[in-house]
Amino acid sequence: MRKKANLNRSNAEEKIVAIGLTNRIQSVLEHRRAPLFVALLAFVLMLPALRTGMVGDDYFHRMVLLRLGEWGAAADRMWDLFSFAPTRLIGWMLNAGYLPWWTDPGINISLARPLTALTHILDYELWPNAPALQHLQSLLWFALGVWLVASLYRKIHASAAVAGMAALLFAAEDAHSMPAGWLANRNALLCLVFGVGMLHMHVSWCRTRAPRFLIFALALFALGLGCGEATLGAAAYVVAWQLLREKGSWLKRLLPLAPYTLVVVLWRLLYNLRGYGVHGSSLYLDPVRQPLGFLGALAERLPLLVTAQWLQAPVDVWLALPRHTQIAASIIALLLAASVGWLLWHLLRRDAQARFWALGMVFSLVPLCAAFPMDRLLLFAGLGAFGLMAALFESCGVWPLKRVRPSNWRRRVAQFLLFLHVPLAASLLIARTIALPIFGTFFSAGERPAPRGPEVAQQTFVFVNGNEFFVTYTHVIRTATGNAPAPRRMAQLSSLFTLNQVRRTDAQTLVITAEGGFFSDTLDRLFVGPGQHFNIDQRFQLPDFVAEIRALTSDGRPLEVAFRFNVPLGDSRLRWLYWKNRRLIEFPVPVIGECVTLARGI
Repeated sequence: MRKKANLNRSNAEEKIVAIGLTNRIQSVLEHRRAPLFVALLAFVLMLPALRTGMVGDDYFHRMVLLRLGEWGAAADRMWDLFSFAPTRLIGWMLNAGYLPWWTDPGINISLARPLTALTHILDYELWPNAPALQHLQSLLWFALGVWLVASLYRKIHASAAVAGMAALLFAAEDAHSMPAGWLANRNALLCLVFGVGMLHMHVSWCRTRAPRFLIFALALFALGLGCGEATLGAAAYVVAWQLLREKGSWLKRLLPLAPYTLVVVLWRLLYNLRGYGVHGSSLYLDPVRQPLGFLGALAERLPLLVTAQWLQAPVDVWLALPRHTQIAASIIALLLAASVGWLLWHLLRRDAQARFWALGMVFSLVPLCAAFPMDRLLLFAGLGAFGLMAALFESCGVWPLKRVRPSNWRRRVAQFLLFLHVPLAASLLIARTIALPIFGTFFSAGERPAPRGPEVAQQTFVFVNGNEFFVTYTHVIRTATGNAPAPRRMAQLSSLFTLNQVRRTDAQTLVITAEGGFFSDTLDRLFVGPGQHFNIDQRFQLPDFVAEIRALTSDGRPLEVAFRFNVPLGDSRLRWLYWKNRRLIEFPVPVIGECVTLARGI
């Protein structure tokens, strides 16, 4: 009995301590300076990013900003910083080996983000060789964005405690590690700052009808679009507000959307006139040019993004999954997203503000479905999701804590979500930020082990199997850093994700038969257009070889391709490489008549 009494006393003391801690947290989140406290917390959680250095596209940016190499010299620092495959340079990029031989001839991956580019230009004017200071600028933008988000929650929510919890959820979100910690993703932070600033002004205009707030809102919206396309996610909340938070006739509610629509139309016209856009890729879609393809992608990708936002689903692995597994993942995600909807149903029925956050979240994800699923796309979705989640916690008595509330399954699920999105998410945010350099090894996987002698400058690196990221960034990283000679050119023959039969038929010809066909893996379809057609005997002329298709798969992809080089395969101007067991090594060129099998390289 005495042990039982001691145990009960100990449990009671633990509960008192927990309640005291909860009360102290609540007092902080209710404080009038809570937005500042939460912004400082977000900044501190992201401090490991100062040690990240350069990752992936950061090297491409360095090449352009310092005008290094032919590509850097040809690009405009302000207008071409996010033009990764602009139409005007496709021919040159194919000849240099930046693009594989199968690239869609009509491809264009060129994004207009001039205002974001100005922030990178500032970095390279002031501290071009100090990545830590460049990251510091990104973290300051991130902290400003979080402060604006926290202030918006406080402006909209009646309860300061609920607004504070929503802000804490946003600040701790681990999906923010890449936008805040990857220099090349800074555009998302600027979109957040200008987009949420626009929402502040729109809400103020709706409450006061003072014209200056609408003018400020439209100006911030235009500036945000100049930072990046993601600002369209902020416009989703303006639409949701007009539909669900304003009163009166439908005409009265929808008419204020007209000036925002005009801004979008003008932006898109300028976007097209300057040659920007994304088409000719199976991973990125243009909703205007490919409406049917976009609708299919929307049905597949939207549930994945919703599930990633609410349940921490690892959506980033989607790109590496086989196609049938991707479809299965979308079906599972749809069921999980429906379960989230069921959890929220009672709240959504009675609370117009909850419906606003839910509709804004869903609408903000729609334009992002033009890109393949990644949780770094969830910045604006989190704005609505965490406003809605904090309202759920309040309705279940989880936050602010209501001990008299009876326990039920919704309360238990809400408690689980609280754990998932505060202590666990904050821990993951720190861990993922520390691990960002590991993400960078995906881009540098070809550059690090590739040959480094002085003769490389006169050689073409022939990757018998490879991947566009590995091949392209071998040249980009070396051009950007100057740490080793960049090859004269590059050439990728097949993929490292498939089994390849390589047969030498004469002194200058290799024939490759890819099991399952070329670019059967999603990762190999970045430069393949969704409607691209191939034909038997079709030839692709490149500086070092001619590729000729000899057989096709049942769905029209190349199955067997002959590569006839301009010089004998043993010529010293060709440097043969391939991936084996996740390592890039020299490829022993077969003798005439010999056939070798290359297993999947990764």
